[in-house]
Amino acid sequence: MTYQTISRTIAAYIVAGLLSATVSVSATAAEQGLSFAVSGVVAEVKVKPGDAVAKGAVLAVLDTTKIAARKRAADARLATAKVVHDLAKLRFSQLQELYDALSASAEQVDKAKITFVNARADLADAKAKAAVCAWNLGRATLKAPTAGTVSKVPGYAGQVITKDIPQPVVVINAP
Repeated sequence: MTYQTISRTIAAYIVAGLLSATVSVSATAAEQGLSFAVSGVVAEVKVKPGDAVAKGAVLAVLDTTKIAARKRAADARLATAKVVHDLAKLRFSQLQELYDALSASAEQVDKAKITFVNARADLADAKAKAAVCAWNLGRATLKAPTAGTVSKVPGYAGQVITKDIPQPVVVINAP
């Protein structure tokens, strides 16, 4: 974060006999270069220099075609993992009952338990991946973190953003 110093001198003269004083006051406004937390291609920049923006205002958006497709794929995998988990849990429970009734072998129960444990792990993995995809989709919209004034717009539609190399898309001055 860079800071641009805005200085104003306020002269105050106190005349009391031979006493006089000059007071200088300096204020600093934060200049914030803002970029996306995810990689992608800028679809649109919605502000221009000089625009006043409120906290939470949309400044720019990425093309969400790939991000949304990954989210849909993760959601489909999650739905499948839930079904497989539920079936594996049911099968393990049924085989445990059959084993208790002396109608299934310990080997069958062990295999069902392994299948169930693996299904539970796959379900946890699918939930995590779906959550990451949802997070990425939510970060495809660049919003103002504070109220301020747009000072520069170095970003443009078609700009490739790489999350590992921060590139300011919009620069705002916050009071």
